[in-house]
Amino acid sequence: MKAVFAAITFFIVSCAQAQQVIPLYSGKIPGNVSDLDNEKSVTPEKGRPSVINVSHPALIAYLPKTPNALKPAVIICPGGGYVRLTIEDGGYDVAKSLADSGVAAFVLKYRTWQDSAFTNYRNLPFIDLQEALALVYSRASEWNIDTTKIGLLGFSAGGHLAAMGATSKTGKKTAFTILAYPVISFTDSLVSPTLKSRSSLLGKQFTEADKVLYSPELQVSVTTPPAFLVHAQDDSTSWVGNSIAYYKALTAKKITGELTIYPKGGHGFAIYNKAMGESWLPQALKWLQLNGFYKPVTPQPKTAQQTPPFYNDILAFKKLDTEQPPAPNDILLVGSSSFTRWKDVNDYFPGYPIINRGFGGSVLTDVIRYAYDVILPYKPKQVLVYCGENDLASGDSITAAEVVQRFKTLFGIIRQNLPNTVISFVSIKPSPSRARIQSKVIAANKQIQGWIKTQPRAQFINIYDAMLDANRQMREELYVQDRLHMKPEGYAIWKKIITPYLIK
Repeated sequence: MKAVFAAITFFIVSCAQAQQVIPLYSGKIPGNVSDLDNEKSVTPEKGRPSVINVSHPALIAYLPKTPNALKPAVIICPGGGYVRLTIEDGGYDVAKSLADSGVAAFVLKYRTWQDSAFTNYRNLPFIDLQEALALVYSRASEWNIDTTKIGLLGFSAGGHLAAMGATSKTGKKTAFTILAYPVISFTDSLVSPTLKSRSSLLGKQFTEADKVLYSPELQVSVTTPPAFLVHAQDDSTSWVGNSIAYYKALTAKKITGELTIYPKGGHGFAIYNKAMGESWLPQALKWLQLNGFYKPVTPQPKTAQQTPPFYNDILAFKKLDTEQPPAPNDILLVGSSSFTRWKDVNDYFPGYPIINRGFGGSVLTDVIRYAYDVILPYKPKQVLVYCGENDLASGDSITAAEVVQRFKTLFGIIRQNLPNTVISFVSIKPSPSRARIQSKVIAANKQIQGWIKTQPRAQFINIYDAMLDANRQMREELYVQDRLHMKPEGYAIWKKIITPYLIK
């Protein structure tokens, strides 16, 4: 049980096709009390972006853009204690990385506990998993999937669900499992005081027989598939003994297994253990390869039509970082063209080491896509975000609330990986060329400002009001001919407003 130190690889280009969202059931969903759908996305003050109140389960497919050779597939079960799904870093991000590596990846949005929503909740996640497996098997030829190489990947409570699926004697069989800091046992000796998964799944009333039945380490048989497990020794939510117990059960039946135990990492690090500064996914892919489940793909050259937006900008940043590596603990600017065009930003803020990684024309979803390339690697002490204006201008369907949610997602990614970094949102400016969307701009600024007040180590920097005249009209003289981008006079206002917020 050695600690594995593998170099982390982040993919700046998605080789995967656009994801497909596939409902697991048509018509009335078995086990639901009603057709009501109360699902919503949340970003807790301390925690990871997630979804709650899932009652309409679905499978979100990320398929590799590789030649038509048969490929392995993985169904990903996010964690969340059966009450929520940490579906961003513990679902979609993993699926994208797997698809980029040539593995068909499917994020399972299984039902989560909510009061009075189901007739009997305890078996519904497992039923959803079986339905998902049946769906992948049934469409394997369509997706060029090798049905002998369909596996499960589960995090935390999703690891419990994946292990339950792997040890089940019924339904479709799986070829392998990958379990990250899994909840395995429901026996008292391995349930920590902070663990909620057992009571969320089984309810308040359960028997000793229930504990055994829902403890996969006690259900391992000679037909249980091989498993790769990763856990942190200092995990206080799902004790490391859970992975050890499952690994021992596998070896007792002479089933292939690999167990990586990190000395640090805690619970909920998804595929990147920031305490150790590495990703375990390359090691898992190597394990799959050694066991005949996976063959690495050769990346295909990208055409202009295949590359996502701002691909060349990100490549240019990476080239610059190679030639002139920035020091950690600087101040990072990231966002759209108002930052991109601020070429002399360091002259405005002498004494403050600033890295400018704005890429013009970007929207918040672009910044989210490249967060692992242009934010996290720099380990900045402060991140200033200017983005959202292009989102609102992209169409009437993009509301202030949508921009707020996008910012919360970006905030959650930064906060999870850089817990001590100050995150500063520079308010969306009043651009004369976009006068028609100013009601949305004002609403988005107000909502983000209100939310940021609830967050630690977060700032809202209001440059909007300072760019209006005494009658609260937009000042045309601050902008170049396009009435969108600023003259030096506009940046001078930004300097005055922003300076007091910068961290020495």
